[in-house]
Amino acid sequence: MNGSGAMRIGMGARRRARVTAAVASAALLMLALAGCVSSDTDSSTTTPSPTPTSTAGDPTPLPTTEPLIVPGCENLLPLTTAKDLFSPSTEFLDDRDTAAAEYYDLPELDTVAANSTISKNCIWGVPNSGGAFTLTVADINNTDAANLTAALLSAGYLSVTSGGVTTFEFTTEGDTGTIARTHYLVGDLWIYVDGTSPSLTTEVADRALDEIRTANPTRSY
Repeated sequence: MNGSGAMRIGMGARRRARVTAAVASAALLMLALAGCVSSDTDSSTTTPSPTPTSTAGDPTPLPTTEPLIVPGCENLLPLTTAKDLFSPSTEFLDDRDTAAAEYYDLPELDTVAANSTISKNCIWGVPNSGGAFTLTVADINNTDAANLTAALLSAGYLSVTSGGVTTFEFTTEGDTGTIARTHYLVGDLWIYVDGTSPSLTTEVADRALDEIRTANPTRSY
């Protein structure tokens, strides 16, 4: 082989070596890049996402009930109204800060009076005539209300419940005429009217309840 042929063979061999080296370098670069991508992907998939935490707000305060307010007798039933309902000669006769009375016909009434924490007892009538009517307003607990209900029904009172108010009515004839008694039970409130006719006792009880509602707007009467 002459010198020029040998030179061409040597140059060809060197070109093939360079190509082989370039291909190998490219392959190594691709492997390195693939390794980087795989590492990043694994890292992103294995890292847990942060869990949001909830912060509880301040608890809602429980509603509070205002203390029971029982107005005075002159507000529960003004004298002018008492005159219209009973007699033009009606006068205001007595005002007591107690539910106790000597004319109660049931022992359960004495228990209610003894256990009440706020109460009012009012009497109107015509002096020296024997004609009068009485209004009693007081708070009452659940046990006394249940016992009073049973006692009134056993004594022959008629009962009806409407608008959250349970009414007990009783009428009889006494030595001096008609005796009418009306009881209202509404929530922790007891209203009692003793008079001379059912129309009178019911009207007085209604007016007293209206005044109690006005004086206690936060209570569900």
